[in-house]
Amino acid sequence: MSFSQNFINSNSYLQTDFFYGKLIEHDKKLKNAIQNNPYGFMLSWNSKNTENSTFNTLYNFPERGYTFLYENFNSTALGEAYGAYRHYTYNLTPKKNYQLNFTSAFGFAYTTKPYNYINNPQNVAFGSKLLVSAYIKLQYFKFFTNSNFEFHTGLSLIHFSNISFKSPNLGINTIAFNLGVNYKLKTLKIPVSKNLNSKNKIVSIVHYNLILRGGYNESLEIDSGLFPFYTVTFYASKNINRYSTITAGIDFFDSTFLKNHIKDINQNEGKTYNENNYRRAGVFIGHELIQNNFAFISQIGYTFYYPFPYVSRVYERFGFKYNISKHFFSEITMKVNLFRAEALEFGIGYKF
Repeated sequence: MSFSQNFINSNSYLQTDFFYGKLIEHDKKLKNAIQNNPYGFMLSWNSKNTENSTFNTLYNFPERGYTFLYENFNSTALGEAYGAYRHYTYNLTPKKNYQLNFTSAFGFAYTTKPYNYINNPQNVAFGSKLLVSAYIKLQYFKFFTNSNFEFHTGLSLIHFSNISFKSPNLGINTIAFNLGVNYKLKTLKIPVSKNLNSKNKIVSIVHYNLILRGGYNESLEIDSGLFPFYTVTFYASKNINRYSTITAGIDFFDSTFLKNHIKDINQNEGKTYNENNYRRAGVFIGHELIQNNFAFISQIGYTFYYPFPYVSRVYERFGFKYNISKHFFSEITMKVNLFRAEALEFGIGYKF
């Protein structure tokens, strides 16, 4: 099987995006915080590695870069946010006269008006100034002939959350329309890609993996404190092609914050819940997008052992995996319960 590229593209360029959008009310508690349509801009630097490697060939010579983002939530409760991201851009339709690109980014943000019991009680989206943020963007490029400028437009989804390090933490999501201009710093021709012959084929067998994750988080109750959590995961994985690995497995959750949450409910509301019902178990299916020794993780699961209800039985996990060696790997992932981030997980695993 072979791939080839013959089109002219930019080795590096500066990009501007101005956006206008809508805040998603994924929880009724956000009704008073969401007041008007948000707007802002992104400033990005992008570069393309033209080395004719297997990775670049498989992914159409993806671009890497950094983004600075400013968003005005147009709300007296939510204020403004400033973000810094590392991003990757993939060319979905490599042609000479137009491009459809997909960008994914992860980083950190600073917000000007977090929750305050006295001064800002309406901001239940985030309870701290420092946030974790991510965005995805689908953008269409139109090239101007004999010019270093490019016009582009697209749609983006921007997420802010503090991953339950400080309650409240409903998070906020923006869906936005983007419009912008790029300026090419240098233009060169992408080389013709090498053949990917049979000797490079992926051996598709089932592997079994064990991973231990951990971290600290806080319950839904404001100022309830940070507590450690541990998750043990056993799952099977199978490469289906050079890009993708499918996974399926089981999670066992030991969440001390939930034990404290049950205790507080019993004391404050006169309930008699069993404080030992803080452990949970779930099953999941997932996908890993292979990027050399890295992989982007996405999973969806269902909590089948659920003695004490907490937010939702359905959960999602997104993050990054790095293969340290043939058998050992590390992960940084975010566990989410239907738009509400529960924890930032740090993990170390072994592939049998």
